[in-house]
Amino acid sequence: MSASYLPLVLAIDAGGTAVKVALFDSTGRLVSHRNAEVTTEHYPDGRVERDGDAFWQATLTAIRDVLEGDTAGRVVAVGCTGFGNGIFLVDQHGQPTRPGIVSVDHRAQPIADRTIAAGQDRALSDENGHRPWGGQTLIQLAGLAENEPAVMAKTRWGLACKDFIRFCLTQEALTDPSDASGGGLMNLDRQDYSVEAFELLGHRPLTEKLPPVVNSSAIGGRITAGIAQLTGLREGIPVAGSMMDVASCALGAGVTSPDRMVFIAGTWAINAIEVPRPISENYPLLNMLYRDGAARLVAEGSPSSAANLGWYLKHALGNRIGVDEAMNIAADCPVDSQRCFFMPYIHGPDPYQGSFMRLRATDNEASMIRAICEGVAFEHRRHAKALLVHTDGAWPEAIRLTGGAARSPLWAQIFADTCNRPVEVVDTPEVGALGAAICAAVAGGIYTSLEQATAAMSRILRRHEPVAENVAVLQARYREFTRLDQGIKALLDVQPSDY
Repeated sequence: MSASYLPLVLAIDAGGTAVKVALFDSTGRLVSHRNAEVTTEHYPDGRVERDGDAFWQATLTAIRDVLEGDTAGRVVAVGCTGFGNGIFLVDQHGQPTRPGIVSVDHRAQPIADRTIAAGQDRALSDENGHRPWGGQTLIQLAGLAENEPAVMAKTRWGLACKDFIRFCLTQEALTDPSDASGGGLMNLDRQDYSVEAFELLGHRPLTEKLPPVVNSSAIGGRITAGIAQLTGLREGIPVAGSMMDVASCALGAGVTSPDRMVFIAGTWAINAIEVPRPISENYPLLNMLYRDGAARLVAEGSPSSAANLGWYLKHALGNRIGVDEAMNIAADCPVDSQRCFFMPYIHGPDPYQGSFMRLRATDNEASMIRAICEGVAFEHRRHAKALLVHTDGAWPEAIRLTGGAARSPLWAQIFADTCNRPVEVVDTPEVGALGAAICAAVAGGIYTSLEQATAAMSRILRRHEPVAENVAVLQARYREFTRLDQGIKALLDVQPSDY
């Protein structure tokens, strides 16, 4: 069949800074895409919020923009993904009862700290498979119940980011297993909501605010007449249950077995891998049901990835150069040269902040940009090592790199040399959106399973093999990075954070 007649799926990827809307055909080819900037408010006290109505209007504009010509009539299904954790509270009509809370929001950390101090964290982890942290949906809901009872009284549903978008498209309040389990809301063995977890926090009534769960590849509502009129999409086409962004990136990257680990290098440094068995200790940041419950995907991460370079280019260099030119400049810094170190914690959380360490008179723009790229890769390696306890210590055969760092061959090579593993880059600039498209392709009847759709729609663009002499240099620099990081934490007299 000619590419111009292949069925299309629409994918919506709502990230921490922008909404990406993309059209893919049934082979996974990116037909067109649009980005819409959304305002996310960062407050000095650690609150991070997004106005729900403005968020939806920006998404709606991007949907209209991407549906050019006759493409709207060829769309057979829609998929949504978005940042995991955080929470959007709405009333029974889907109207926000307060601004949405983004996952890097730290206001509920005292709830997590209180749970740990009371010795309840192990029982909670045994119940939901995660360690507690302040941005987790479970913890955020408990914090809102304690600090904003009037808001909670008006709230009918607590929705994940992507589920809020899907409600706007379908008027159906639903979620999928990855967001429900990844938010700490489920008992993974039973694969249903954990009333026990809410009871441990003293908030069992909050379970009434949780939406029904449907599989990621299942139909999670249909486009309403009103949305059809606003966008040109056909009324009644299915919207897939879809996945949290971490799971969606893994799926879009073709990670459907433990022999590949996905590195998501965006605002957060997120690594994820399928695990061969349930986890009963060393609980990770994220532990979610994946591939419609056929597998478990575990992830570690922190807000310490490629966005650090964006901050440097904007605030230190005044947008004088872009990312491509920055990578060309960094390439002028030899791998074996003496240079500074960068601690990639521009986005916190407190008390960790970003910093250059061991600056020399010989450092320059090239060495500082390279140090940022290395610092990000070092942090990803550290998160990878934390995941290896769940895979009997064995590194996967290769790393699938996604996010902003994947677009740079130099940065991808730094990852390969840092981890001493081949790095594979997926043949699309929008890997998370591709994961949502894969879910939509199954919900729309193009494919019969997520595995079949992934095999047909996800491909590798290029592969970077580690270079032995570079590996030796970066191994030594990684050890020094770790030593400096531990020294800073000791100086601040804090314990390593669980984030």
